[in-house]
Amino acid sequence: MRSSPQKKRSGQSMNTGKKQKYFVNRKEEVTIRCQTCGRTETFPVASLRGRKHSMRVSCACDQTFEVDLEFRQDYRQKANIAGSYRALTTPKARARQCVIADQSNGGLLLAITDDVPVKEDDRLIVSYRPDADAPHEIERIITVRHYDRGSRIGGAFIDLPPPRQTGAPILH
Repeated sequence: MRSSPQKKRSGQSMNTGKKQKYFVNRKEEVTIRCQTCGRTETFPVASLRGRKHSMRVSCACDQTFEVDLEFRQDYRQKANIAGSYRALTTPKARARQCVIADQSNGGLLLAITDDVPVKEDDRLIVSYRPDADAPHEIERIITVRHYDRGSRIGGAFIDLPPPRQTGAPILH
């Protein structure tokens, strides 16, 4: 297999079928599998970090296909959880409403409706109930990693996760 980075030019379609999504491992490599013949190969992709990227892959079986690369450390899970967010110094009563659109072990994506004075590296407190019937609200502190003005805030957790409620007794 051979790979080549793809940059989409305006007016040019790269769609040769359904794109496959691959997650880059901690060694900054990706192992790609041809869906036609099953052949796999690992490619170094460290030079592509920092931007959303697609690759065109040509397999020895003459199949050519495109893959999207994800450089995130944790897999995201879609969500639709009502919550609120505020700056560290803002009282809870002045928190703004949001929806947690997705979450991972490393952070959250907040869907918002207001244009707010937030910038990259700001720290926010996010409050939410993981389930509608959860007895306690969770508060997590995030560092803003990206902000799409008036629509989304992506953040990485900087605090420890809350303890799990398993119902099992604690042994001393």
